Order: sequence, then C-alpha cells, then structure tokens
Amino acid sequence: MCEPSTVAVLAVTAISTAVSMYGQKVAADKQESAQKAAAAYNAQIAENEAATQEQLARAETAAGIAERERQQRDAARKMADMRATMGASGFTLDSGANLSLLAEAAAEHQHDSQSIMNDAQQRAWRHQTAQTDALNKRNAALYQGEQAGNDGGAAALGMAGSLLGGIASGIGQYAKASGTRTPANVSAATLPGAFRTPSLKFSWNP
Repeated sequence: MCEPSTVAVLAVTAISTAVSMYGQKVAADKQESAQKAAAAYNAQIAENEAATQEQLARAETAAGIAERERQQRDAARKMADMRATMGASGFTLDSGANLSLLAEAAAEHQHDSQSIMNDAQQRAWRHQTAQTDALNKRNAALYQGEQAGNDGGAAALGMAGSLLGGIASGIGQYAKASGTRTPANVSAATLPGAFRTPSLKFSWNP
C-alpha cells in the first residue's frame, strides 16, 4: 500500500505532466493559427496584386489599340491632303515620282502604327510578368498555410515525449518511495535456504 507521501508525489507528477502537455498543445495551436493567418494574408495581398497587374496589362493593350486607331485616322487625313495637293498642282498620282512619294508616306504611316502596338504590347507584357510573379507568390503563401496545418505532428511528438517523461518519472518516484530492490541490493543473507552454499568444515588430526 502506498504511503500518503508517495500518492502526493505521483499526483504532482501527473498534474505536472498534464499541465506541460496542455501548454504544448495551446502553444502549438496558437503558432498554427498565426502561421495560417499570415499565409492567408500574404496570399490575398499577392492575389490582389495579380488582379491589378492583369488590369494594367489590359489597359495598356486597349490604350495601344486606341492610339493606333488615332494614328491611322491622322495618317489617312495626311494621305488625303497629299493627294489633294498633288492633284491640285496637276501632278499625276498613279505613276512616276508622285506615286513613289505616296507609297513611301503610306509605308511610314504603317510603320508608325506597328510601332505603337509593339510599344503597347511591351508595356502589357511587363504587367503580365508581374501578374505571374504575384500568382506564384500567392501559391507559395497558400502552400505555407497548408504546411502550417501539417506541423501538428511535431507538436504531437512533443506531447508524447512529455507523457512518456511523466510516466517514467512517476515510475521512478513510486519505486523510490516503495523501496523496490534491485538485483544489486540482494545479498546472500536474503536468499532462500535452498540457494545458499552449505558451509563445509574439515578437521585433520595428524
């Protein structure tokens, strides 16, 4: 039967172990919640950035198209004015140097139109690249959030270690209090008679 002091020691060990395990569980839950919240926040920021960059890319493309259309209208008016001036001067428009001048002017306008779209597409591409980077950051943040939930295994191992440590401590305290003997404490005097070595006496008379 255990002494009251032994029971008290075991109770304190059990309570200490339970408190340690509970503290580890609370700390692990808080850490997991904080990591998930941070990951969700970062993912939302990255997603917003990706949406913004997508809108900017579309805006650059739309602006390029509008600028090209404006340039083409202006080019058409210039070409018309050139033909009208040549015609009013009595020049032939479908042959000779005048035709070459008109062809060169048309080629220049076409080049300007293509340059406008190339520039717009280049600006849009930069925003599209930024959008891709933002989406990659969002995916990385979401992955970190998922990993935060998987880190519970480490907390479980820590709690299991505390439990095993508490059990081992309790066993040690109980053994100490109850005076359990180990083989090192056993002497010949404590062995049953059947296991004792009989004493042999010899006498010699010359």
